[in-house]
Amino acid sequence: MSKVLITGATGFIGNHVTRLCLEKGDQVRVMVMPGEDRSPLKGMDVEFVEGNLLDAPSLVRAVQGVQQLYHLAALFAIWTKDPDLHFKINVDGARSMLEAAKAAGVEKIVFTSSVAAIGIVGNGGWATEKTAFNGWPWASEYILSKFISHQMVKGMVSDGLPVTMVMPGLPFGPGDRAPTPTGTMILGTLKGKMKNYWDGGVCAVDVRDVAAGHVLAMEKGRIGESYILANKAGNMPNKELLTIIGRIAGVSNVATNEVSGKIMLRVAKLAELWSKVSGRAPITTYKNTMYVLQHGYVDPSKAIEELGLPQTPIETAIADSVKWFRENGYV
Repeated sequence: MSKVLITGATGFIGNHVTRLCLEKGDQVRVMVMPGEDRSPLKGMDVEFVEGNLLDAPSLVRAVQGVQQLYHLAALFAIWTKDPDLHFKINVDGARSMLEAAKAAGVEKIVFTSSVAAIGIVGNGGWATEKTAFNGWPWASEYILSKFISHQMVKGMVSDGLPVTMVMPGLPFGPGDRAPTPTGTMILGTLKGKMKNYWDGGVCAVDVRDVAAGHVLAMEKGRIGESYILANKAGNMPNKELLTIIGRIAGVSNVATNEVSGKIMLRVAKLAELWSKVSGRAPITTYKNTMYVLQHGYVDPSKAIEELGLPQTPIETAIADSVKWFRENGYV
């Protein structure tokens, strides 16, 4: 049993990590922002501490007396009014959090990165932890912030930071309140809005496997190493994933019309132009659209072999996600 601090505990992955830590008997402290909605943690026996990644002194207070840190808190958005906000939170804020943890004598840290921090292999190949970043054409502020923060954390290892890095694929499953991009595909299918598909691929993974990967990385992960948390069977074209979702959900007329990438990119450009005129968030951006048109497949073999990362069948995860959306009034 350890005293742990979890940042991002109200988020999708963080919520499941919190549950697992409690199940294994850890004393769990969660950092929430002042005024943040705590309802995702309702009924959980956790200690709350207020903190903000942009307020370094609050991080020093949050990390006092803990042995382990799971740092999941980050900004994920396809567009923000302040283009520097991703870097302020995901890079500068992460650095402040990790420096505070090191100064407090935290014994081990699991840092949540992303598969967006590595490159994409062409022709259907699978990227590994060692695949060099090549995403400059589609590198949004979010993607750049995850790439930079990942490199930053790797550099901090040489200064004595006891950290292991995990890189989740595209998670989905129960509790997807936002929802995530993968969850949006499931929800769109349930609402009969996913007749279109496009030439791109995903690395879908059950969020519960991702959460387990975090805990396993804390227990077994080597300091300074990175681990892709994904599912080998989750590497598939968008059309295939949508077809499986439709079959499991009992929805017909799914993924029947292919939309060309050129049309999608034109729509994205128009959306960005309208955003500049209206001041409102666009439905997508040019770089985000370029990213979803890639076949971003990844190889989780390292995490499977070294950590024992679970590989829940994608069909099981989809069925549980469909059930959760329906039971919680999303459709």
